Formats: sequence, structure tokens, C-alpha cells
Amino acid sequence: MRLPKSGVAQIALASLFFGAMAVVARTLSSAVSFSQLAAIRFAVGVVGSVLLFAGRRRLPVLKSPGLLAMRGVFGGAAVLTYFLAIQTLGAAPASVLNYCSPIFAALWATVFLKERSSPLMRVGLAMATTGAALVTISTGAFAQPLHPAIGALAGIASGILGGAAMTAMKAAREGVDALSIFFVFCVVGFLMSLPLAIPTWAPLTAFQWFSALAVGGLALIAQLLFTSGMGHTSATVGSATTQLVPVVSWTLSVLFLPDPVSLLAVLGACLCVLGVVVGVVPRPPKDPHVGPGANRETETRRGPQGV
Repeated sequence: MRLPKSGVAQIALASLFFGAMAVVARTLSSAVSFSQLAAIRFAVGVVGSVLLFAGRRRLPVLKSPGLLAMRGVFGGAAVLTYFLAIQTLGAAPASVLNYCSPIFAALWATVFLKERSSPLMRVGLAMATTGAALVTISTGAFAQPLHPAIGALAGIASGILGGAAMTAMKAAREGVDALSIFFVFCVVGFLMSLPLAIPTWAPLTAFQWFSALAVGGLALIAQLLFTSGMGHTSATVGSATTQLVPVVSWTLSVLFLPDPVSLLAVLGACLCVLGVVVGVVPRPPKDPHVGPGANRETETRRGPQGV
């Protein structure tokens, strides 16, 4: 398949696969533990990466081991908490909470990549946080604190951890190719999830194995597209594009899953998406004498590419 040259287009395409993955993962929530499904997903990613490396007759590039390790640890923890949220909350609200990660990526990038923060970013963070709270309330977390609250907290944690993983991945992309980053991410994620999965490992039917492997395959395609796209755009713009994922997962959930959808949850989801867009999408300069070329130069200096 010929990839689009635009980094934003690659990430938008990845979002379609990520959204479908969340819905397929939800169909397995009654048969497979979150850690078992995560282990299968990462195992598919490891095998797929090895096959791609073999086909290209080369080895992974392991420059910047610290950044790669951070990408793996933060990303692995984000997937585990995301799958826990999908299992307990449903694909749609879990995706909304997880994909608040761009606003956290912007915060992490401000601290570690020296990207400049702005008042709009702080407004966006407040909007996304309020939206996440509405989604959490809509799931009944406050009415039944022992079970749903765990999923709500897991969803929020997955967003924070995912933002850290995005920032580490963007920094690592300066000298490491997308496939190598994905390979390390899957290896670390598998090593993190397997010890949690073994005690509760459940036998699967043929169809359940097909669905579980489909989760891994969709994640493999989506992650490679996403990692490749992040090498051609800024951390903030690229991560903002992932707001398509909640839209896709919510649409597919309504069409194919029996999960109930409340007006409060939809309102919170819209506020989350709007907050991320307001907080992280760059605005054109106010000075009319500053041309597009100068703006791009400024973004290069501010963004992760200049670090």
C-alpha cells in the first residue's frame, strides 16, 4: 500500500484503524482479561515487526536507548490501562478518555522538548478535563465507585501515559525509524503485560482467537502509520489529529455494540475533542507581515524537530 506523504493524512488513516481496534477489543471484554488481550496485541506487533525487518533484510535501529525505553514503558502502561478502560467502560468512553493524551503530550512537550505553552493550551486542558469528568460521571463511576471508577481512572491514566509516550516517540523519531520504535514498544509492552496475563489466562475459541489477533493486526497497521506520520509533523498537530479515534470508535459502537450512550457522555466527548483542538492546534501569527514561510520557520524552532 502506498502511504500518503502528509504526516497528518497518515495519522488520520491510523485513527480509523485505532477506532476499529477499540471496538473489536470491546467484543472480547467478557472472555479475555485486559492484560491477556494486551499481551496478544503486543505479541502480534513483535512478530509483525520481525517479519518486516526480515523482508527488508536489516536489523532494528536502537539509537537513543533512553528515549526508546521511555516510549516502551509509557506506551505499554498506556495500552494496559486503555484496555482496562475498554473492558469496564466500553470502547467509546474509554477512547475519549485515552485520546485526551494530545493535551498531555503538549504539556510533556513543554517540559521536555521546550515547546512553548500558551493560554489557549491551558484553556484547552481545562475543557478536556471537564469533558473527561462528564464522561466519567456518565459511566456511573460515582454511583458505583468500586467497579466503574477503576475503569474511569484507568482511562484517564492511559491519556496521561499516552501523552508521555507520544512525546518520547517524537523525540526518538529524530534518529530512529518508525518500525524500530514500534518494535521496541511491542517488546517492552509484551514483557510488561505477560506477567499480568499469565495468572488469568483464559482458553479462547477459534473465533475469539481471530478477534484477538485482529486487535493485534489493527494495532500493528495503526501504530506504524501513526509513528511514521509523527516523523512528518509536530507533536502537537500530529497528536491532535488522533481526535478522529473517539469519533470512529463512538460511531462504530453505536452501530455494532449494545453499549448504552447517554447525552451527558456525548456532551463530555465533544468537550474533550474541542479542548484538545483548542489547546494544541497551532494558530497563524497575528502579525499580518509575517508570511507563511516565517511561520513555518518559527514552528520548526519551537517544535520537536528543532530539539
